[in-house]
Amino acid sequence: MENGTILKERYKILRHIGSGGMAEVYLAEDLLLSRQVAIKVLRAQFNDDKTLLNQFKHEAQSAARLSSPSIINIFDVCEENGKSFIVMEYVEGKTLKNLLEEKGRLTPYQAVKIACEIAAGLSHAHRRSIIHCDIKPHNILITENMMPKIADFGIARMISSMTMVYTNSVIGSVHYLSPEQAGGKPITAQSDIYSLGIVLFEMLTGHVPFDGNTAVAVAMMHVEKTPPPLSSFVEGLPDCLQRVIDKALAKDLTKRYATACEMWQDLNNIKNKMEKDGEEDAYPVAAAAEEIIADEYNEPEAPEETIVMTVPATAQTQAKAQQSWLERLKNTQLTRHQQLMLAGVVVVLSAVFLLIGNVFSRDTIKVPDVMGKSVVEAKEILENAGFTITLKEAYDDKVTPGLVLKQDPAGDEMRKEGSAVYITVSKGIEMVEVPNVTGKTLADARKMIERKELVLGKVETVFRDDNDGLVIEQEPAANEKLEHGTKVNLVIAEKPKEVAIPSVMGKTSGEAISALEGMGFKNITAQTVGSKKVAGTVLGVEPQEGSKVLNSTAIVLKVSDGVGTAKQNKYAEFVVPEGNKKQKVRIVVTDDDGEKEVYEGTKRAGVRIRQKVEVSGPAVARFYCDNKLIEEKQL
Repeated sequence: MENGTILKERYKILRHIGSGGMAEVYLAEDLLLSRQVAIKVLRAQFNDDKTLLNQFKHEAQSAARLSSPSIINIFDVCEENGKSFIVMEYVEGKTLKNLLEEKGRLTPYQAVKIACEIAAGLSHAHRRSIIHCDIKPHNILITENMMPKIADFGIARMISSMTMVYTNSVIGSVHYLSPEQAGGKPITAQSDIYSLGIVLFEMLTGHVPFDGNTAVAVAMMHVEKTPPPLSSFVEGLPDCLQRVIDKALAKDLTKRYATACEMWQDLNNIKNKMEKDGEEDAYPVAAAAEEIIADEYNEPEAPEETIVMTVPATAQTQAKAQQSWLERLKNTQLTRHQQLMLAGVVVVLSAVFLLIGNVFSRDTIKVPDVMGKSVVEAKEILENAGFTITLKEAYDDKVTPGLVLKQDPAGDEMRKEGSAVYITVSKGIEMVEVPNVTGKTLADARKMIERKELVLGKVETVFRDDNDGLVIEQEPAANEKLEHGTKVNLVIAEKPKEVAIPSVMGKTSGEAISALEGMGFKNITAQTVGSKKVAGTVLGVEPQEGSKVLNSTAIVLKVSDGVGTAKQNKYAEFVVPEGNKKQKVRIVVTDDDGEKEVYEGTKRAGVRIRQKVEVSGPAVARFYCDNKLIEEKQL
């Protein structure tokens, strides 16, 4: 959306300030109330989905009822020219994620104070049956006085079902996912509480409790792993904070905080005690412990995009078979060398026979069909059926993230029990990072944009004395994440050049504009004047034809309206200025019929010339001496 666009005759777009999985965000001015607002515009591809569109409006309208100092206010939900958008409070500041990236981690008091305010906002929303579903540092804005404000209330539930909750390309969402969200189970207010617990953990330690090689691996940790203690990262934190973390991150919902208000009460008590005892800074963040979590919390390393989940092999059976053969060897009268050689052969053959025996002895069973199921469901179904599973991820813009989009062998095919089933989980739409092309030539910028599988959009040029031929602006901005095929618009600097205004008198306005643009002029306007000449005919141009000017100069074309006006008699009166004894003088008149010379002769200095002229409509007379413009009069 271009800067200066006005929506609903009220909201003037000032500039683009961010992008998300489903929307673009702009800073705008509310012309009615004279205040700045943020406008979140739903991406074009989602406007065709009527179900999604209705949900977008419903969720946003519900969230507009919320009124809490810890929640960004929604002012309006609108639709115009096929665009759906939300108008919300604009907050000066930075995200909690940006703050953590700058500071590493916060003091316990700062962390508790921020978490307390977030819990209060969640409590307010939960009492009105609105669940956020995507609490993470990226969705929490921190004002200049360190107050948190939760963004995207009311639409996050929809976003969480449409965007990549199982992939790292949604910035960190998978790291804050509740076990029930990861497992495809019903989401409740306690899901927000779990996510807030993860956020508090990160504020205190500078780390999330679960991390892995792939998004699927992280999602599985939320379901299966116990969070590491705070002391694994930072020593000396108050025990009371560990108790809050343990309760917020409980996988058993009966052991987790039942409401955000309960969590707020515990956090508020800790905050009040710190303030009462003057201990706001009594717990400075201690030196970090070794930044290696104990082995029991580490996820085994795996290839970048693949996690292999195996069923234990029949190792005991194999060991018994080998032991039986070895015992029998002891009773055989062979040399030591012969015994060793035979033992090796026996071990190899026993392994081969055991493998063949296992393969042929296992039952042939039907492979369950897990297409379209969540990764957690698919894993459980296949393992319960007796298969081993190999998981990998792939981008797909048609299959909801986190659901199985491929399986091999296919469902209902017959395979030996314990054999491998390969399933591919959707990562949703692949997002790419916009390259920084500022300072590049157009040719280089195009290559960089296309290398990212983006498309060069509109290219504008503006006159500048510096950076000639280089990109000075780009939209969207560098490092924003976009879908493949999105357009990137550029502004190129161009140094003004001196050119002569071409002859355009008598041409059509279209021909004249083309001729002027060919000379590099950009600021060209046409003014219609009354004339009986064919409509659209150029009657005059300012500055005059042949004038040498910079091509950054504004050009005005006088164009006939084809109707004309009544002619009038006027007088053009001038005095020859001091100078040469005899001067060549000319009087040129421009009216609705165009430009014409009405007098030419040689006169002495001081002579007054009064020339009668017939004009149509408004007219201007110009007096030249020795081809130099001396005076201009409106007749």
